[in-house]
Amino acid sequence: MTEQKDTLLTRPSWIEIDLGAIQENAQSIMAHAGAKRLIAVVKADGYGHGATPVANALYEIGVRDFAVATIGEGIKLRQELAYQDYRIVLLGVQDIAHVDVMVKYRLSPAIESIDWLSVALQAIPEGATLDVELAVDTGMGRMGAHSKEAVYSVYRYIKNNDKLELGGVFTHFATADDSNIGYYKQQAQRFNDWVTAAGIPRQYWHLANSGSALWHTQEIDTRTIRVGSVLYGYNPGAPLLTLPIPLKHVFALKSRIGAVHQLITGESVSYGATYTAQKPQWVATLPIGYADGYLRRMAGMRVLINGKVTYVIGRITMDQIVIALDQAYPIGTEVTLIGRDGDNEITVEEFADYANTIPHEILTSFGPRLPRIYKK
Repeated sequence: MTEQKDTLLTRPSWIEIDLGAIQENAQSIMAHAGAKRLIAVVKADGYGHGATPVANALYEIGVRDFAVATIGEGIKLRQELAYQDYRIVLLGVQDIAHVDVMVKYRLSPAIESIDWLSVALQAIPEGATLDVELAVDTGMGRMGAHSKEAVYSVYRYIKNNDKLELGGVFTHFATADDSNIGYYKQQAQRFNDWVTAAGIPRQYWHLANSGSALWHTQEIDTRTIRVGSVLYGYNPGAPLLTLPIPLKHVFALKSRIGAVHQLITGESVSYGATYTAQKPQWVATLPIGYADGYLRRMAGMRVLINGKVTYVIGRITMDQIVIALDQAYPIGTEVTLIGRDGDNEITVEEFADYANTIPHEILTSFGPRLPRIYKK
């Protein structure tokens, strides 16, 4: 905590993470989906929120399954979590050369073929087992067993080898969080047909991502859900779909005024002189820029100061931005770039929409120069 405060003092721009809100969101989505088990997706450092603090908070409310994207993320989580009675699933394709590492750190890779498994067996020590997740490609087109016959043969291969243990079977939906219902239903039907034909018990199924757990709970088995974005309090279907349940906002981005001065008529700010004062005007400089993840294309975006709306002016630079002021404010005055201040709020969805992207990209773009401050 002291180190966190020291970092904050040296460059006063930071991210606030509400771990209590993450816990509430997890409980809300489980209740909404009728889920008994939740696999929490904490890849990309917990979508930029910090994988270890997020996982610890979720562990406190009974979550025992976590999903990451890479072996390195899995090792870090295994080493840093205070407890050991939990599973770590590796989503996506993994390098077969590192099977020994997966066994050592008890990481459960997603697999799609007998070819991968037959090579992996050679690296599994005697007396040890590799826990695997059978991926089924029903239409995402990235990885997974791609037919009824393939699902059946891979499942049988796992069952018939004592060095392999099935941890789960899953698919990933391409359109669960948009209006293409037909494609979604096609994927859901394929999964049900293929996995049922293979005889894989439903206790292993997990196919509900955040979109499915929010908007398709009557169409698929949701006893186990595998969710990411919904935990972090934003709408993965925005602006097309409205949330069926309220979610707590988790993420806030803040800075403090580092310098204040008054432009005279005709003076410009930042590179390219793209903004010129039309009259005498107070402006402030904030110590945050695109090297921190405040994207260069955010010029003109809203910010909040003392509950009032103002705007970023001029070009975003690597380490600083300039905002317009309605008056001179003291050095050190707090400015909210994402989050609530008084009666006004800038949501992650609004920020992403302005940047012409999705919240996932925004949250994972904020870099390590911004300390994460955790609260409950």
